[in-house]
Amino acid sequence: MDTQEEITRYDNVSQMDDDFLASFLSESQNTSMHGQESCPEVEVVTPNPTKRGGNFSVDEDNLLVSAWLNTSMDAVQGTDQRIEKFWKKVWQYFCENNTYGTTRSASSLQSRWGNINRETSRFAGFMAKVEARNPSGMTYEDKLKEAKELYKDSPTSTSSKKPVFAFEHCWVVLKNQPKWGMPKERSKGLPQTPSSIDQVCSNNDDTMEVERPIGRKAEKAKRKRTDGDKGFEDYLVKKMQYMQESHEQDNEALRIKADRVRVDAQRADIEKERADIEKERLRLETSREMHRVDIENEKLRLETIREEGRIMTLDTSGMNDKEKLYFENLKNQILARQQLE
Repeated sequence: MDTQEEITRYDNVSQMDDDFLASFLSESQNTSMHGQESCPEVEVVTPNPTKRGGNFSVDEDNLLVSAWLNTSMDAVQGTDQRIEKFWKKVWQYFCENNTYGTTRSASSLQSRWGNINRETSRFAGFMAKVEARNPSGMTYEDKLKEAKELYKDSPTSTSSKKPVFAFEHCWVVLKNQPKWGMPKERSKGLPQTPSSIDQVCSNNDDTMEVERPIGRKAEKAKRKRTDGDKGFEDYLVKKMQYMQESHEQDNEALRIKADRVRVDAQRADIEKERADIEKERLRLETSREMHRVDIENEKLRLETIREEGRIMTLDTSGMNDKEKLYFENLKNQILARQQLE
């Protein structure tokens, strides 16, 4: 019973893929208008025009998966497109990278993708069931083998055969994508067991928690927000740089001012020392001049004494009366001055 519910769940996921693409691409096929560019149809080049193209090879399947992922996961360009444009881009990507010498139409790619999507989604359910059991000592290869057995033992409702899982090469690429990943628990109290997987599967509106790619508007808003954050970060960096430069300039101005005050103080000290030196020089010159004057005065005094002594001892006997009278008066003056001193 658990296996059947798991199959139903992942069949529903496969069926939801078209709805996911329709909402992911913003418009369904029914909204396409006349005159819109249709999906390019490329005929298979074979000798018989009515003969269908050959089976897809593993390389072609991998290229188709890569084309679908690259087109659908483009956050800016992958949304707001019509389904025809979406498959046109898938077809263009496929053709540009096809090196296998085959020719496929867009409709054949779309049909092939439908098979890949459906069967890998079913296989994801079996793989999730094996993972939920969490058997001890079981390697990834063992889990993969058991999931293949579950797939083989659970044929689709349209066929009673037990098919072998033929898209393992696609599963290897798609298993890490959100749509094909393990189902997530809706509550922290729900244990990771097969019954919990069935409980998640039993809810019609809770089949699988698919993480859809971000839309173009959301992506642009995110980029704008990122640019805004970057601009604000740049503003903060510039602001901090400006504040740091201003702080450094203020510190430099204070340092220059302090140096100027120090230089002025040194200049004042030098000027004071210079004034003291000049004062001492003047004092020395004055003292020297006074000493010279004293010497001159002393010389003059000695000359006067010597002259007065000569006059006092001068013999006036051989002189006439006038000469005698002149020298007598000089002698009297000398005597009078000496008495005053």
